[in-house]
Amino acid sequence: MPRKTMLTRGIVLAVVVAAGLSACTPPLPPDVLAAKAENSIVCQKGDQPVAVPEDFAGITAPVSANLSGVCAEQTISDAAPGDPSSLQVVDRAPTADEVAAFQKTCTGSVIVVPAFGYGVAIAYNIIGLEGLILTPQVTAKILTGTITSWEDPAIAEANPGVDLTGLPDIAVASVETSTGSVEAMTSWLTKEAPTDWTGGTVGTLDTGTKFPTTTDLMTELTATEGTVAVIPIVQAIGNSVPVATVPVKDLVIAPDDSQLQKVGVGATTITKDDKGNMFASPAVGGVPVEGNFDLAASKIVLAEGQPLIGWPIVGVAHLMICDDPSDPLPLSTSQYMLRLAGQGGFESFGVTPLPEPIRLQTFAPLKVTVPTDGATIAPPADSSAASVVPSVASVVPSAAPSAS
Repeated sequence: MPRKTMLTRGIVLAVVVAAGLSACTPPLPPDVLAAKAENSIVCQKGDQPVAVPEDFAGITAPVSANLSGVCAEQTISDAAPGDPSSLQVVDRAPTADEVAAFQKTCTGSVIVVPAFGYGVAIAYNIIGLEGLILTPQVTAKILTGTITSWEDPAIAEANPGVDLTGLPDIAVASVETSTGSVEAMTSWLTKEAPTDWTGGTVGTLDTGTKFPTTTDLMTELTATEGTVAVIPIVQAIGNSVPVATVPVKDLVIAPDDSQLQKVGVGATTITKDDKGNMFASPAVGGVPVEGNFDLAASKIVLAEGQPLIGWPIVGVAHLMICDDPSDPLPLSTSQYMLRLAGQGGFESFGVTPLPEPIRLQTFAPLKVTVPTDGATIAPPADSSAASVVPSVASVVPSAAPSAS
């Protein structure tokens, strides 16, 4: 199998709003309206606890640090495990039952929007063996228990020249409950290896040993050689566990390249319910869906001749928000999480910001308000913006004082 290296270089893009924009009367295009949203925030007072999956414990800290720069009396923190919270992070699109259960704890209405993406991979404990390539077919056979030896010819074929002899048997480990990581992985296998993976998109694995918590799973993975697990890439990196690379078309994609994860998350598809709530599918395949990815806004630059292909297994976390007029903190916190600064906080934790076209669509369900000073909103200039404009157009002027 040919091996190619995909190189990307980060570039910094800044959105600038002219000082005299508020006096303009021409219609505001969506990108200018979004820029005005970034420059206006209504600060609140108090701490908002956020229920966070164990895989992403601590993710609110960098977002809260960014928020404190503009709203000194408003903070965000991880809720204590098991405590009810008016704002929850779910590691995948919540089911109807999960939304209904959350509604029972909410005195207002429930809002659901995507929050961030995160790369998913097969992590493995083999001392000294890094950069292992696992095809979708091999991955499927490992997770179904069909392949149990690292010396299997299918693994050797994808890794010529790699010594796979004398290794302990492959042991699959997972948690007992459904996870977004397994859902993203099985969604990818359903698409790329349907003959070898016939279980469809599921959140749990039938093969191997199950553990009650992520902590227990990571203890097993880091302590027992030969163990493999489907986990977020950020978690594998944090625990110094190698993760397998995967082939996409004629390229071998590196799992630890954050720029390629930004491309990969664009492969999600967005659906909305009759209340305007947004649900994002796992992003699989590595090729962005048309209209869901903006290369310039992604803050990456492709090398000459480099195809637009990213990491092909990306989960998408969501927010469930209790929107209660008597308690503005949950909605205000969520609005900040979907601002560029909030997304930057997520990125510093190690997960992937939403593609800009998708982030803009969250403005409507999150009730983001922008002072347009009487200006109207321009229609889309081209078809690529068409999916964004309806959401942006619903953003209405606000008389509330704001802090820049």
